[in-house]
Amino acid sequence: MSVRTLSALCIPLGLLAAAASAEQGPLPDHRGYSEFQQYCASCHGADADGTGPMAPVLSVPPADLRLLSVKYGKPLPRPKLVAFIDGRQRVRGHGSREMPVWGKQLYEATRGDAAHEGQVRGTILVIIDYLDALQIEDPGTS
Repeated sequence: MSVRTLSALCIPLGLLAAAASAEQGPLPDHRGYSEFQQYCASCHGADADGTGPMAPVLSVPPADLRLLSVKYGKPLPRPKLVAFIDGRQRVRGHGSREMPVWGKQLYEATRGDAAHEGQVRGTILVIIDYLDALQIEDPGTS
């Protein structure tokens, strides 16, 4: 098989693999995976689809975070999402900043010392990068 033929086969296969990985669910090798699992999965689900173990008891159903790009475009708008996560922009479903899952820890970092705030901002940014990698097309438009 020639190099040209091999290249012609590899490019479509690579594109298929990339498309499949975007729809296969969690990406445990991604840099933000563990942070997402720690702070977000209990409500939004391990797959970020809004079906976490806490979802049935919440008064506002958690969003399917894989569809953020439908509303906000791709790449996801980091400053807007940082404000949602750290509490500067209120999200009805997130409740008060005293939320036991992560609210108090991430919110208070925005009012603490600069070193701690920088560390928390880094955590939030890797979560957003992870969510950016999980985006899928809205199944209602297919």
